[in-house]
Amino acid sequence: MNGYIKLYRELIIKPIWLKSTPEQKTVLITILLMANHNGCDWEWKGESFRVNPGQFVTSLESIKTKCGKGISVQNVRSSLKRFQKLDFLTNKSTKSGRLITIINWDSYQPCSEKPTKITTKRQQRGNKEVTPNKNERMKDSIYPSTFLKFWEVYPRREGKGSALKAYQNIKEPKPMLSEILSSINDHSNSKQWQNKEFIPHPATWLNQRRWEDEMDDVTPKPKILVFEHNEEMDK
Repeated sequence: MNGYIKLYRELIIKPIWLKSTPEQKTVLITILLMANHNGCDWEWKGESFRVNPGQFVTSLESIKTKCGKGISVQNVRSSLKRFQKLDFLTNKSTKSGRLITIINWDSYQPCSEKPTKITTKRQQRGNKEVTPNKNERMKDSIYPSTFLKFWEVYPRREGKGSALKAYQNIKEPKPMLSEILSSINDHSNSKQWQNKEFIPHPATWLNQRRWEDEMDDVTPKPKILVFEHNEEMDK
């Protein structure tokens, strides 16, 4: 493993940092360092598995070892539970391994190949085409950031206004954002959703609380989920 990760200064004012113990902060940084920057192939649940950027397959013992002296397996276990509640990651474990997915990884660890604002004259035209313009940024700003994360991963993007209304009107008990994203991930890998015709409109999916469905025909090929520290459903 080589290269580097970006550690944003804004992290220091986030609850995930301010209210974490020194041990939890060590686990937090270690998890960021362990996550795959590029996709790679693993074997998980006895099947060939594609791990996307921001994901990695590991174990509690492996995380403990990489954290170094002073960190116990219990420290790692309690940290993962805390980070999951804060929508920092999703954590799926089986007898053959533990899949960690850092939510919103692409937003905080962008690929180095993406265009930057500093360009040569030859690059300016190409980069300008892929950079969101001011009107697009203003349009997105009217939607809550948590809803935009839902909208980004939902495979059928129709009726955005209706979807927002359904999202904001979710009744108690309200789910964690990570639960919503993880469920969309599972549904997307089900046989039924391979045909777009059978994918519900996003507003319908939310109104019917479909994230509570039990999925029996899921193939473990998760999509890239997004990386965020701490956000609530109603923001």
